[in-house]
Amino acid sequence: MPAGTAPVTDTPSMASPLLALRRVPWMRIWLAAQWLYRHGRRRLEQNLSERERRDLLDLIKKSKGRQANLSTREQDRMRRLVRQALTGRGQR
Repeated sequence: MPAGTAPVTDTPSMASPLLALRRVPWMRIWLAAQWLYRHGRRRLEQNLSERERRDLLDLIKKSKGRQANLSTREQDRMRRLVRQALTGRGQR
């Protein structure tokens, strides 16, 4: 199985939104985060606190586009921050 992908089951479970986020290929998460910082500044400012924006930038830099450069906890944090920045929904 390619790195950054999760197995797909016949019956998708939405027990946790985080499980669904883990199914998104890592490169899409990273590219979305980069796009937000280059072109989506308004979304970042509206949907993330200053600390969350700083955390997201730190995670982008630390990962260098490679999922393995972040711990599982950091990967989950980056996924949540990208989702929150794009949709305005999340823990705040």
